Amino acid sequence: MKKIVIMDAFSTMHVGNGALLENSIKVCEKAYPNSEITILTLDKKTNEKKYKNIEMTLFGTFAVKQPKYKQIIWGIQQVLFMFFQTLNILTIKINPAKIGFNQDHKNAMRAIQESDICISITGEALNDNVYKALYFWLFSYWMVIGYGKKFILFPQSIGPLEKTINKKLVFFALKNASLLVGRDKKSYEKLIDLGFDEKKVLYSPDVAILQDINTSFAIDQYFTDENIKKVIGITVSKIPNEIETNIDFIEKIVSSVKQVLDPNEYRILLMPSNYYPASESPDYQLCKRVQIELNDKYETAILSLDPLFPDDYKSLLCQLEVFITTRMHVAILATSGYIPTIAINTQHKIRGYMKNIDMEQYCLDFDDLDDLSDVLKKSLVENKKIREDLQNNLESMHKDLENFIKKFGSI
Repeated sequence: MKKIVIMDAFSTMHVGNGALLENSIKVCEKAYPNSEITILTLDKKTNEKKYKNIEMTLFGTFAVKQPKYKQIIWGIQQVLFMFFQTLNILTIKINPAKIGFNQDHKNAMRAIQESDICISITGEALNDNVYKALYFWLFSYWMVIGYGKKFILFPQSIGPLEKTINKKLVFFALKNASLLVGRDKKSYEKLIDLGFDEKKVLYSPDVAILQDINTSFAIDQYFTDENIKKVIGITVSKIPNEIETNIDFIEKIVSSVKQVLDPNEYRILLMPSNYYPASESPDYQLCKRVQIELNDKYETAILSLDPLFPDDYKSLLCQLEVFITTRMHVAILATSGYIPTIAINTQHKIRGYMKNIDMEQYCLDFDDLDDLSDVLKKSLVENKKIREDLQNNLESMHKDLENFIKKFGSI
């Protein structure tokens, strides 16, 4: 029986991260039936509601939103941890689980020490824009490889990665990894460009295309009256800091919807996919703004503040006529259910995915949002054909994913 450690799961309060975790587990179980899987996560409380064998990551929650003095203590603990683990790898190699400066270190290292395989599922850790966490993750990957564990980088977006120091550190940390997988062709090519052995580099689509659905989760529960109106789903999110734009994309979406959709035929469901515990996330607040601006013309509803697991969320998606989104993983969940999807390209990974499924014409940059009304019209007029094309294109992607699973299972 293989013992597998998922090293860097995020919170399932973010539907995309939940889909990554759920389907990474599925991949592990396909590759290694009856394997024992331990999950290291930044959100133990939420993930424990669905999964077992949960511990915090090596770095806890990175002391996010903690008082300054706690951040300083956390920083000192990490420096000591990395120094002594490095010294141990290069010298006597005592049991690494004995080297820890807080309980997160000890619990995570115990799981790693007992494992056969360690995997990363962050989705986009190798990225100049997340440099504050990048160096910690890279150290953890280098460390497990240094202790003789097989390390797999599950399908991820690679880049933007242009800073020389970051490229060198990525190569140094991962040069002895067992398998590195890019989830789009651009990411695959970036891994090759970084100098990794081509025999250890693979392309595979995102594991979220495997997502199952909860067929009992009905969309009508969000509306006051059952009727025959078709439902258009909309997910909007905060624009990443690396994107500079003065465009009010909310206004563009609202005006396009009002221009195209007949209120006698369509109703709108706002579907935030990123939640905060006991409060409204920025995504939720933006979705509320869209709802308010559409309320004067359409019957609208918004998901509750209780976060949904990916199978429930996908069930709702599969009942839509068209889906408009600024987030990638919910686009993956929708298109893997053959729902015509318009993706607004807030990060390069979104276009990479839409290109993978031959739907790039339905991916719009901010500068192209004046075309949204035309693309929405086309999505309605050619709805049946788009669904058929998605089914055919996803069949090809499933074959690529099966190739990855087969390769993973041979390691």
